[in-house]
Amino acid sequence: MKENLFFKIVKYTVKAIGLTLVFGTTIFFLWRVFSSGNPADMENLAVNAPVYEAWQAAKAEGAELTVYAQEQDHITRADHNYSYFAVTDVKFVEEANQVQVLFRYNNATIRHLVEDYGLAETPDRAEDLYDVTLYVAYDLTPDVHTDDDGNDPASVKFVRYHATAHTADQKNLYNYRRFIFDGVDMTVTDNPVLAVYVDVYYKDDINYEKDSYGTLIIYDYASERIPYELSKKDVERLENFSE
Repeated sequence: MKENLFFKIVKYTVKAIGLTLVFGTTIFFLWRVFSSGNPADMENLAVNAPVYEAWQAAKAEGAELTVYAQEQDHITRADHNYSYFAVTDVKFVEEANQVQVLFRYNNATIRHLVEDYGLAETPDRAEDLYDVTLYVAYDLTPDVHTDDDGNDPASVKFVRYHATAHTADQKNLYNYRRFIFDGVDMTVTDNPVLAVYVDVYYKDDINYEKDSYGTLIIYDYASERIPYELSKKDVERLENFSE
């Protein structure tokens, strides 16, 4: 009798542990999925003077702002920087000649930075650790399409753009920086844009003649543009904008 009771207790204990592990694992992965999403505020359209003026001009003509993105592989995948960096949101605001980029890296990336550069101590996650720029390829021979791969310096011109503003946020293990790049004309016709890259350099090792610490493509001329519709909050921010 006592032996049967003992085995019953063991049976139910093992079953309880198994269920706890299953539900615990499920909850953990669900938490990772939902916690890895962008901060809600950073997914909205950032509004500054160029965006506001472009919106006003479009509204005066009875039109909408042209805002779009593309489906690209937005995570670094090279052996030396696998999963270090990601771009989790992009907005090309055409009439404002502006690109908005949401750049993300996690705390493990900071630990890799310490190892890669032999740093004496781990930087604070709130510190701006990376130089992030846009590297834009322009077609110098728009009538010739056999050289659009960018391998011929005579057919492609590269221009680097620096951010005019940025904001920072954190969410669980992730660190976010939203960069605003003004003056990027995506509609130029004489030398149309072939591709737009996000280049990442460590802040204490900025040398644009060297390979970047990480590079992500966010636009290429052959890929589909995915329209972004202004949200209610976007419109409210535009209506209430003041410099």
